[in-house]
Amino acid sequence: MLLSILLTIGVEARCKNGNVTYDITTGVKDGTYYQIGLNLAKYVAPNACIKLNVLPSNGSLDNAFKLNSPNNIKFAIVQSDVLQELKKLSEDGNKKAKDLINNLRVLLPFYNEEIHIIVNANSNLENFGDLRDKKISIGKQKSGSAMTSYLLYSELFNEELKNSKTQTFNEALRDLDKGEIDAIIKVAGQPVVRLNQKMSKESSKYIRLLSYNEKNTAHKPIKNYYTADIKRESYKWLSQDVPTLSIKSYLITYNYSNEREHYYIKRFIKSLYKHLPKLRKEATPDLSTPHPKWKEVSETCEASLPNEWQYYKVMDDLCQNEGKSRGGCSRRDKALGLCQ
Repeated sequence: MLLSILLTIGVEARCKNGNVTYDITTGVKDGTYYQIGLNLAKYVAPNACIKLNVLPSNGSLDNAFKLNSPNNIKFAIVQSDVLQELKKLSEDGNKKAKDLINNLRVLLPFYNEEIHIIVNANSNLENFGDLRDKKISIGKQKSGSAMTSYLLYSELFNEELKNSKTQTFNEALRDLDKGEIDAIIKVAGQPVVRLNQKMSKESSKYIRLLSYNEKNTAHKPIKNYYTADIKRESYKWLSQDVPTLSIKSYLITYNYSNEREHYYIKRFIKSLYKHLPKLRKEATPDLSTPHPKWKEVSETCEASLPNEWQYYKVMDDLCQNEGKSRGGCSRRDKALGLCQ
């Protein structure tokens, strides 16, 4: 108890500008985003003089819109393809989406999120190319799974996904069992809590995952997603690795221009880099430890971002102070003429 008090005093002593309470909007409570948010609140925020409230949400697109609302939300976790969807909404006349495109900023590229496509064990569907014209459950409205489902289907088949259903994951499992849908698309970093907690090895008798085969001619070549594997050790009901596709997740903020937000957000990111080795080292599937996805988060400043994403300004200062650049070139290498 005394040690806890002393540690608290130590943190408060470093907070010369006082403590603040910020919110981070994540995802469903049994999803990876929410677990990552809890890790940030526990391991990172206190050292940054921030009390971080972790808020559940419907997912990426929901998170992006919430950042632009008058509230205390300062951080969000989103999928990399959220910008693609916002651009589409903007072109359709959505003013809020147009404003967001200009004001969303990346703090840190996180990890890959695997695309889980679940079907009945006795289904005749085998791979992604078999999804054309099938009825697909895509999660809740504004969720990352729903957004990626539409974008992925369009990229696979060059046409819009029309035969879809928005619902909770539990509802989707029941509908899959009754034959009312053909597949469920769930986009999240493995292991997904919901796909393990209430399932056993016996689940393989009832469900399985579709695989991705890049040589399959039933669909177009993929450009905007990365190949990945859903690992056998991620789910107790899997007997082998399953090839799939993935997207990148980002920790983002709004393009704040005032010094107060700069100060605390910069402290938050410095604390995150400081604690990242611990998060990576102690990560396990156990909910009492950091999530396994921390092992994929880079400890160095990343290169420039794809798809017109931009970093928040404080990241330039932080990377330079650490002797790094987001182009992957250190001060030493520049001085020696080893990079441009």
